[in-house]
Amino acid sequence: LRQMQIPADTDCRQALLQFMQLLQKWNTAYNLTAVADTDTLLHRHVFDSLSLLPHLAGRRVIDVGSGAGLPGIPLAIACRDREFLLLDANAKKTRFIQQCIIEIGLQNARVHRQRVEAYVPPQGFDTVVSRALAPADTLLAWVDPLLERGRVLLMLGQGGLPELPGGYRLQGVYPAGVPGAGTGRQIAVLEKGS
Repeated sequence: LRQMQIPADTDCRQALLQFMQLLQKWNTAYNLTAVADTDTLLHRHVFDSLSLLPHLAGRRVIDVGSGAGLPGIPLAIACRDREFLLLDANAKKTRFIQQCIIEIGLQNARVHRQRVEAYVPPQGFDTVVSRALAPADTLLAWVDPLLERGRVLLMLGQGGLPELPGGYRLQGVYPAGVPGAGTGRQIAVLEKGS
């Protein structure tokens, strides 16, 4: 965490460890992720999720296609002053996320089971985050109704960014900077309505 310049007190580190333990425990029965060993889980999932921290904007964040609670749970652990909604259509994954929220004691996170295309929020979000849910152009079409104005953070592999739809501008593309994860992973920061 220090290498990534992420401030984390003892409670934060303990909660991240608890999340990893829950993920490993539930993974055996629920097949939540292909990653099983602790070191890879830490770098590829937890640190990768936390690499989004410097780019979050506003108070309300939605994690679209949260899967095993990534990146939403690590972000909610590290940012107790923000509200997180973790959205996923898979019942077993949302059950896992709900159990994590309960066991870790995350008062700032909640889970909702629904496909993103069908989800209509009671109010808009300030930041949308997603890791590899769909191609970027498809994802932007799905999440557009979730924001009036705000930020979309996309985790990119080696592929580039598609042409942006109207109303969006590229604020920047940044290296994820995850120690031990190799190179190539990037974060595209898109602004809507600014």
